[in-house]
Amino acid sequence: MPGYEPITAVAASLNTTEEKLRDFHRKGWIQAVNRKDVMFVSSDQRYRAKYILFLCDTKHLTPDQIQLVLDTQRPPYSAAEVDEILERNATAKT
Repeated sequence: MPGYEPITAVAASLNTTEEKLRDFHRKGWIQAVNRKDVMFVSSDQRYRAKYILFLCDTKHLTPDQIQLVLDTQRPPYSAAEVDEILERNATAKT
């Protein structure tokens, strides 16, 4: 399948686990295609997974905060906007 990589290869290239990427898929954060019992991820979803890993590992966001950022932003993702998005949401709740 052109433009798609097995999830195991994507996990290795992103220095994470296949299970973590499968969890992202279960949460609806990334899309994947199952073909002959192998899960494949497209290059744009690989990019999205890399950004989610940044949000988890570097920014230490909760799943709810990650969902908010993903709902708000569109590619190309901007790490600089994350704090502003979270701040706007906190202000809107008060």
